[in-house]
Amino acid sequence: MSIGSDSKNDTRKRILDLAEELLLTRGYNGFSYQHISSALGVRNAAIHYHFPKKNDLGVALIQRYRRRFQRFIEQQADWDAARRLESYFGLSDQYYRQDKQICPSGIFSTEFQTLPDDMREEAAAFIDEMRQWAVAIVREGRDAGQMAYSGAPEAVGMLLFSALQGGLQLARIDEAALPMLKEQARTMLGLAEPIQNNDTRTIEG
Repeated sequence: MSIGSDSKNDTRKRILDLAEELLLTRGYNGFSYQHISSALGVRNAAIHYHFPKKNDLGVALIQRYRRRFQRFIEQQADWDAARRLESYFGLSDQYYRQDKQICPSGIFSTEFQTLPDDMREEAAAFIDEMRQWAVAIVREGRDAGQMAYSGAPEAVGMLLFSALQGGLQLARIDEAALPMLKEQARTMLGLAEPIQNNDTRTIEG
């Protein structure tokens, strides 16, 4: 690979990284190419070179999230359901600690009706993957005898997913929201104590 190609790839990554930060703090509709070009010290044309339209950038962001998420799930292939649940909680903590960001699935759900069609398609797939992960955790937990709850795994998983999404938004106003929600979720699932999880893997990168 040539030096020029390396430089282009580095610029593309810097654009994506900054766009991600803006997305999680402002929302997709809350930033423009001007925000990115000003922060990076480049012309708007440099951004258009890599992403001709803003929805091209948005699709690339979602696709990157989906790749990260799949790697994250694969890393937990040999974990039991209780440990996966604590990892799920850890994602919410991670976003909150980073300037009280909202998780990407929460952003895309909130702005879904205003997103371009190609972004909607990618966002819907990403959100469904995250929701199905929550469903899989509670289903496997009950099958293994670790969790006990009323209702179908699909409904309980959806409730868990929705609670954490909403909790991140509420935590911007009330910092006690996330700990309270996590404690209640454990109670709902029949887990008396949190499972200690010293693994620090995230979906960043």
